[in-house]
Amino acid sequence: MMNLAAFYSLLFLSAHFHPLQMNEITSYIPETTHSATLKPVQPILDWVELLLAQLAILKDVEFIVTVTLGALALLGNIVILIVTAHYKSIGIAEVYMVGLAVCDLSIGIFSSWRAIADRVYTWSTGVFRFCALTYWPVVGLEVAASTTASLIAMALSIDRCLALKFPIKHSELCSVRKAKMLALASGLLSVIIGLNYPVRLFVLDEGISYMNLIPTDRTSIGKYPFFSKLCRYVEFFFRFAIPLSAMIVANTWTMAIIRISDQFRKGVDREARSAMKTPKCLTMTIGLVIIFIITQMPKAAFLFDQMIFYSKHRRTELFETFVIVGNLMTRFNSIVNIIVYLTLNREFRRTLVKVLNVCKTPDIETSSHPTLSTTNGSEKQDVASRT
Repeated sequence: MMNLAAFYSLLFLSAHFHPLQMNEITSYIPETTHSATLKPVQPILDWVELLLAQLAILKDVEFIVTVTLGALALLGNIVILIVTAHYKSIGIAEVYMVGLAVCDLSIGIFSSWRAIADRVYTWSTGVFRFCALTYWPVVGLEVAASTTASLIAMALSIDRCLALKFPIKHSELCSVRKAKMLALASGLLSVIIGLNYPVRLFVLDEGISYMNLIPTDRTSIGKYPFFSKLCRYVEFFFRFAIPLSAMIVANTWTMAIIRISDQFRKGVDREARSAMKTPKCLTMTIGLVIIFIITQMPKAAFLFDQMIFYSKHRRTELFETFVIVGNLMTRFNSIVNIIVYLTLNREFRRTLVKVLNVCKTPDIETSSHPTLSTTNGSEKQDVASRT
């Protein structure tokens, strides 16, 4: 535990060990800006140095928050997986809950490693080679996990809406097995989408990048504008456009049905009201979807800007701040689920309490076992009482 604390302390202080290179912009980051040759004009150089100095503080804050969110996502989603494994029965909603937990757990791990790699790649040759080998594949896996989470959240939202509107047809057509297959298919499709990053980008062997980002260039296939634009369009539609649109429609429809149902319930007696059943995890699903839409919108707006204007708005303090905030909001979504479950899911709370009680039981049983001193003392008391 002490070694882990020391490791994270060293990472948080790494900004001081790896200061920003203000005057060296020798490599070009394709996902952030176009390469540009700066003219040797002093006002332009002063403006660039001032911009990098302002962004340096934001990048340090982003690094600390990203690693913190990654640790919280790791802890929270492991708890979700443990609790759902102790459920008495697993339904369709629980299958999607597990899928979201796996995706958010992956996002926490991959985003943390990307932030760490940007800081430690200059430590040694071995560290640089490992970072160069894993950096863009990890970025692709992070995008794949985020895309899978979007598709699963869309499926959960649509499923709960159909279960509320058409309960009989839903029970006939939908099943746990089909939900598992859909989640697996979403993951495979998302991995294919995420592979475009290691296919298009690679880490340079030499060169120092600005803002503590690992030096990167394009591959031969990544230099084709059509292929890069196609990859951006595919990622935007499957990660944001289709899932968010479907979730907004399904969530609005669900809330409208609930409102009509509540008005109907007020007009019936108590016995008929208690006999009416509603789908499980309905309130929880609405909360998850609303939070998901809010946290994903800034990142979706950024990718939309990339598709239309292709980084023309980059290298300004306001837009770079917006990009950092969008990234952090997307990663913040990976720690929200456990908060929603604890707040809105009674079954989750009860199961969590049972799991915690089971963990405490061995200690209680161990302390209740008779020891040699207690048995001898009790025997002496019995003998004294007999005499």
